[in-house]
Amino acid sequence: MEKKIFLLALDNRPCSYKYFNYLSKAYDLKSSAIFNSKDLFSKGEGIFIISVDNFFFDGIVNSRKVEYFLNLEERYRLLLEFLQNKKHSDFYLYVSVPRLLLNFGNIDYIIEINRKLMNKLKNSDDILKDYENYGNFDSKEEEYILTVRREKLKLIKKILEGIKDLKNVKEFLVVIDDSQIKGLNFIEISYLERLAKSIFEHTKFYKLVGLDEIHLLIFAKIVNRERKRVIKFSSNNDITYKKSIYEGISLKTLIKQYEKYLDISLFRNDFSKYYWNLFDGKFQKESFIQVKDFEDFQDFLEYFSKLSYGVDRVFSDFADLSFANGASLGVLKYFLENYEKLVDLNSFWAWNTLANTLGSSLAQYIISVNLIPKNDMFIKKLVVENFLESLYQTIIRPFAKKGLWNAEEIKQAFLFLFKKFDFSNFCIDRISLPWNRYFEVDIIIKEVKGV
Repeated sequence: MEKKIFLLALDNRPCSYKYFNYLSKAYDLKSSAIFNSKDLFSKGEGIFIISVDNFFFDGIVNSRKVEYFLNLEERYRLLLEFLQNKKHSDFYLYVSVPRLLLNFGNIDYIIEINRKLMNKLKNSDDILKDYENYGNFDSKEEEYILTVRREKLKLIKKILEGIKDLKNVKEFLVVIDDSQIKGLNFIEISYLERLAKSIFEHTKFYKLVGLDEIHLLIFAKIVNRERKRVIKFSSNNDITYKKSIYEGISLKTLIKQYEKYLDISLFRNDFSKYYWNLFDGKFQKESFIQVKDFEDFQDFLEYFSKLSYGVDRVFSDFADLSFANGASLGVLKYFLENYEKLVDLNSFWAWNTLANTLGSSLAQYIISVNLIPKNDMFIKKLVVENFLESLYQTIIRPFAKKGLWNAEEIKQAFLFLFKKFDFSNFCIDRISLPWNRYFEVDIIIKEVKGV
C-alpha cells in the first residue's frame, strides 16, 4: 500500500494493538499503533483509524464514567483541527455506545434499572431529547446511568455535526459494546443512524455490535481490493438464530452486519478450509463451564489427558466459536497434541465474545486473501499466541482466579501443559496480566521453530 496506516488504539490492552502490529509486520505495511492521542499530531499524511473513546477519554473504561465527560471542548477542537489539516489523509472513526452494565454496583439492581428505563423509553423517537427531559431520578444509580448515556450521545452528535463537510472522513462507525441484552443501547444506535443519514453527504455511517475487533475490520476493509468478495467457510452445523450471551443479537444477524460493512458475501461450503466451530443449542456459553466442576488443576488435567477429539480434515483458518471467552476443550486438546497442524494455520481465533472472535477471524482472512505475506514469522506468532490465550481463558484462568496465582504461577501452569503434551517448539518470553486482572493474559513467545 502507498499510504501508511496509523491506528489510535482503543486502549493499551494487547488485543487493541498487538494483532494489528503483527499483521502489519507480516505484510510489511509499515503501519503502527499508538495509544496517546497526542502522538497523532506528529504523523504525516496517511490512513488513520481512530478510536474516539481513546481520543476523548484515553480509553474505553473512562468513557463509562461521568467525571470524564467534563471539559471535553479542547479535545473536540483538537480533533476537528487535526481532521481539517490532514487534507490528503483518509479517516475512519469509531466510537462505542456504553454497555448496559457499567462498572459499579449490584449487577441485578443495575439490570433492574435498565429494564425500568427500557420500558419507559422503548418507544422513543428522539432518545437524546427524552434523556434531557427525563425529570426526577429514583436513585443515584439511575441518575449516573442516564447521565453517562446522555453525555455520550451528546458528544457523538456533536462530532457528527462537526465532521459533516469533511470529505476525508470516509467512515464513522458506532459500535454497541457488550450488550448482554437488547436495551437502551439499541435505541441509541438507531437514533444515531437516523441522525447520521440527515447530516452526512460524504461520510458513510455504519452500526455494528462488538468493539475489540472493530479496528481489525476497518483494517481489512482498507486492504480489500475486491468488492462483493465471496468468502467461503465450512462449519460443524448450520448458521441459525443462535445467540451469544454478550451481543444481544443472533449469529445470523451478526453475519449480515459483517457482510454489509465489509461488502462481502459469506457462503457456507463444506469443502472450504476456512472453518467455524459453532456452538450447539440456542445460546453460546462461557468456556469456563467446561472446567467448573474441578476443584484442583491436577484433577482436571487427569480428565483432560483422557479426552479425545477426532479431526478428519485439513484447516487453513480456524475460528472456534463454540464458547465465549475461550475455546472448546476438544479443540485445545487436538492442537496441543498436533503442534505442527497448529503452526500450519494461517489464523486461529477463540478469545473473547462471539463478535470479537468472528470479527477478528474474518478480518485476518480478508487481509490474507488480499496481501502476500513478507514475514510468515509474525503470522505464526499470532496463531500460537492466540491459541495460548484461548488455552489460558478456558483452562488456566478459572484455577488462577480461584487460587490468586501470579504471572509466574500462570507461566508454570503453561509449562506443565507443554511438557505433558510435548508442546514445546517455542520459548515463552513474557507473561503479564493486563490491567492487573485475570480476564486476559498477554503472552509473548520468543521463537517458533519448524516454520
